[in-house]
Amino acid sequence: MKIQKISAKSDFNALCAKLKVHKMGKKIMSEKKELHFFLIKEISLAAINILKQDALSCGAEVLSPENAILGGKELSTAVLIANEKQLKSLEKKEALQDFGLKELSKYLKLEFPNTKISPKPEIMGVLNITDDSFNPKSRVDEKSIANRASQMIESGAIWLDIGAASTHPDSVYIGVRAEFERVKSAVDILKSSNIAKKAKLSIDTFDENCAKYALENGITLLNDISANPVLAKIASEYGAKYCLMHGGIKGGSEPVNGDIIELVDEFFERKIKECENVGLKRENIILDIGIGFGKSHEQGLMLIKNLEHFLRFGCRLLVGASRKSIINAYHPSSVENRLAGTLFLHQKAIENGASIIRVHDSLEHAQLLALHSAYKTL
Repeated sequence: MKIQKISAKSDFNALCAKLKVHKMGKKIMSEKKELHFFLIKEISLAAINILKQDALSCGAEVLSPENAILGGKELSTAVLIANEKQLKSLEKKEALQDFGLKELSKYLKLEFPNTKISPKPEIMGVLNITDDSFNPKSRVDEKSIANRASQMIESGAIWLDIGAASTHPDSVYIGVRAEFERVKSAVDILKSSNIAKKAKLSIDTFDENCAKYALENGITLLNDISANPVLAKIASEYGAKYCLMHGGIKGGSEPVNGDIIELVDEFFERKIKECENVGLKRENIILDIGIGFGKSHEQGLMLIKNLEHFLRFGCRLLVGASRKSIINAYHPSSVENRLAGTLFLHQKAIENGASIIRVHDSLEHAQLLALHSAYKTL
């Protein structure tokens, strides 16, 4: 007998194929292969006691405060730890319980399945037609935009995001007329260069006229940091996809107070409803957690680490941490020297559910994705 401890992140399907596991055995074991953790806030001590007993009965566990044994209506916090098979059992058990546990059952039935679905990640290259973007190397002009776009596509970019006005928290808006002139010039050049046939194009704007012109001329995604339902309606009218960001132009650089996961969750839920109310289908909505906008560096890390939570909405998730100050906060460095930190943050974002990574360095991220894919299959 020879024993090796292998990674818990080993590819389950590959292991089953190697061992020639029966298909029914594979199905049964697939529900046991991974533990899931759920933080449950504002749950009564009585509900914690009930949940704990139900969890133990099916082999799961609940982390609870020591006073939970006393029961009662006092609200507290608990953590449910269970594999998929155990969660299916708990979904049925909690549907019969009181003390608010029916909400847990509803979540496990309707929303938890979404958190297991993460589309294949894609690279979105940044093209800034500006003279004040925080990363000088991302700036292009009329003479260089087509060549830069082609280079990014050749090195792995699936998307190209065109920005004509800087939107970092300390930027000053150039005005609608100046932005429109830049957008029109860039869009016309990319259209005449047939770039739209080689990649999917996105316009980064919160101006209605810029959005309409871009969508009329080959752009298929409206990237709106303002999360304005008016722009969502425009995207819907043109049959385009729409990306909305938390934090946006009103977020500034001051962090919000409170549980950042809860705050972003509530924001996304509200904004998705607004989008659907103006005719935009959920399948065309992309969510951006807004790294660097209206949140502290610690809050940004917390969002990336718990990104999987937001998959519950059934929307693709976009993360753009490329060369941002979050890296400098933990390892002082200039914008030019933040590539390693960028790759780390985006790797973790991909592992936790991001399917679009907005980047300045497409080649390096293409290498990252190639190795990530190869690693997963082992």
